[in-house]
Amino acid sequence: MPIVEKTGRRNSIPILYTRGTHYEVGFDVGRTFSGLIHSFLADYKYLNEVLIPLYETDAGKKVYQETLNAVRKNFPQYVREMEGTADGAKVPFHKEIVYNTDNVTFITHLIFFKNMSIGCSSICINQTGEEILGHTEDTLPEFLNHIYFVSAHIISDTPQGRWKVTEEHFTSLCYAGWKTPRHFLTRALLAAENFAQAQQILRDVGCGAADAFSIT
Repeated sequence: MPIVEKTGRRNSIPILYTRGTHYEVGFDVGRTFSGLIHSFLADYKYLNEVLIPLYETDAGKKVYQETLNAVRKNFPQYVREMEGTADGAKVPFHKEIVYNTDNVTFITHLIFFKNMSIGCSSICINQTGEEILGHTEDTLPEFLNHIYFVSAHIISDTPQGRWKVTEEHFTSLCYAGWKTPRHFLTRALLAAENFAQAQQILRDVGCGAADAFSIT
């Protein structure tokens, strides 16, 4: 039985403090929150009824492999982090990739969401003395009680990826099993050293952004 049906909405959010390489941080997240991750993956209808069946087709596996190759080329450190999460939680790695790229990978198959009103909203107030950025986390009901915070300090001995990332330090709200934060380019922005590099990351030459996302 899903956690939400047994306990109702919880008034607490667990937090993990972790330090290590990308793989080690991912492993700590997977091991610590394995129960939430397994519960969510079992309940997530879109993953089980739409994405996994698509992945299991020849065309789906081709798109999956192309997506994985592109991410592994530009951001190998995040693939290692997801491998760590999969190992720590003891879930199949391909589910981690399909789950983390969902409608980006299979963008033409969003029939599942045709009549659903879901999604987050960002709100900006730009008044003198009142500059506020707000964001809601409005998503599917399966995510209720399947969230946590991760406060991570990542140190890599070898520079990773196109931007030669050696250190990252962040605290992020996470959905169970998703990379922290979720979008690869958004995550890469956290390691940007200046505005010019942030622009380069967003252009992602040779690959580009496959989906719109908030960078406020």
